[in-house]
Amino acid sequence: MKKIASLRGWYPSVIVLACLLCTAAASARSKSDSIVIGAIDFFGTSGVDLAGVRAALPFKSGDALNEADFDLLKIRINPVVTAHTGKPVTDVSGVCCDDQHRLLLYIGLAGRNSRAVRREKPPKGKSCLEQAARDLYGQAIDAMQKAIDAGETAEDHSQGYALSENAGFRARQLAMRDYAVGHEPLLETALSGCRVPEDRQAAAHLLGYADQSHASIQALVEASHDSDATVRNNAIRALWVLAASGQPAGRWIPASPFVAMLNSATWEDRNKAGLLLSALTERKDPALLRDLRREAMESLVEMARWHEASHAMPYRFLLGRIGGIDEERLGHLVADGKVEEIVAAATGPAK
Repeated sequence: MKKIASLRGWYPSVIVLACLLCTAAASARSKSDSIVIGAIDFFGTSGVDLAGVRAALPFKSGDALNEADFDLLKIRINPVVTAHTGKPVTDVSGVCCDDQHRLLLYIGLAGRNSRAVRREKPPKGKSCLEQAARDLYGQAIDAMQKAIDAGETAEDHSQGYALSENAGFRARQLAMRDYAVGHEPLLETALSGCRVPEDRQAAAHLLGYADQSHASIQALVEASHDSDATVRNNAIRALWVLAASGQPAGRWIPASPFVAMLNSATWEDRNKAGLLLSALTERKDPALLRDLRREAMESLVEMARWHEASHAMPYRFLLGRIGGIDEERLGHLVADGKVEEIVAAATGPAK
């Protein structure tokens, strides 16, 4: 059976503050140069007066924002959050978009379940990529945007790397595959040692199309702590595709670094970790499920309750597996939005 997933939410400029410029938002802004706020959700909420913070926010769902307003959001939110928690906001992430083309806002609070995730210092080396590799990556990103514009976002992950339903994008992905096989050492070296972030971004993406080994997987795991957000995004996406593919090499991906990310002070870490771990837990490894219960239960519960189902879905699956829910029944519960039934199973006595 083919492993199919969507492109949306995983490529650069789709999941960070710059999302006001991404495809769906662009159409919403073309007429009025503004975008409407949809759901507003929080993370890092343990021990926080969440109702008080929400009530005091200087904006609400349904308000319109222009790009200048968006740039000032964190400045406007900080005094409110500090007044209620004694600590500044840790993150404000705008994610485009819900099914009504509204902006989704995720606000990070410095509660007990919020922690800074380790970031590596930028490398200073000159072991970078050749121009051919940079060109392949740039062409693939251009083709990806055209696929999204065309509404052709499904992917086949069954080979351990992503292949789009869009013919043009798929051709660029196959070209990356042809290059990556045999260039693994070059890509690994650039990923860990090149001082140019754009080269590390390309190396992480291309390495996802290589024949995976313990060394390449370890390089991608280490890149998940890179100082550059797009490098981190590309590295974890490559790991997620491999984990979701059912290929044997997916079993070599260590889960523990990503369990810690579920408590991150930034939304993008939690988003990536949730998707990867939802694939890694399909095998129902008891030790991993115990680690999730012990290390991340409060964070999983708060994220499972987010309004946007596509963003909350990984955490709902993780909680259901922690709670020992049969996979078929869990799929129905997630599809029907029965979040509290899933939460109750996970937070009850350990199975």
